[in-house]
Amino acid sequence: MVRPEGAHLILLTGFERWGDIQENPTGRIVRELEGGDIIGEVLPVSFSKAGHIIEELIREHEPTAILNLGLAPERPVIKVERIAVNIVDAVIPDNNGMKPVDEPIEEDGPLAYMATIPTRKIVEAMRSAGIPAFLSYSAGTYLCNYVMYKSLRTVDRLGLKAISGFIHVPYSSEMASRIRKPVPSLPMLTLKRAIEIALNIIREATSSYLS
Repeated sequence: MVRPEGAHLILLTGFERWGDIQENPTGRIVRELEGGDIIGEVLPVSFSKAGHIIEELIREHEPTAILNLGLAPERPVIKVERIAVNIVDAVIPDNNGMKPVDEPIEEDGPLAYMATIPTRKIVEAMRSAGIPAFLSYSAGTYLCNYVMYKSLRTVDRLGLKAISGFIHVPYSSEMASRIRKPVPSLPMLTLKRAIEIALNIIREATSSYLS
């Protein structure tokens, strides 16, 4: 892909619904924010498909930044992830019925990758805007960690000058109102605003090496 000199191009991904969850707020956020300098993709909850799709998108578009989103239904806050580990240990099957246990994501890959987006700055900006956000040092061992690792690994393998990271969000309040048990949540407008803040900081970060 030929990109104009100095132009930003951000790959923003979320997930489709999975398990008993009837809607994933990250898919909606992606669809509402895509356009302009943002390429949006809603990924399948599938170990056999999601990683391949991420790799192909990065190869095709050569983005200056990648931001993956995922749902953390047990958390009442935004979690900005700092590390992805090279392991899959699924507690429940994916949407294709796959449930890998104690398997490496890539046999020849490093043990872990650190996020390269400005994680602390993103958290501080969200909190300044009145949004509860925290740094996180574990993205789990399911598909969120898998996609975060795959993104960072692909950037590394291709030698791209791109930053990459992952943000977990809770249920939207609108979703929580339809669930027949108490669950942590934040309003959809708050979730969307949090990701907009992250994207603006990511744009600033990429400007330093595109200028």
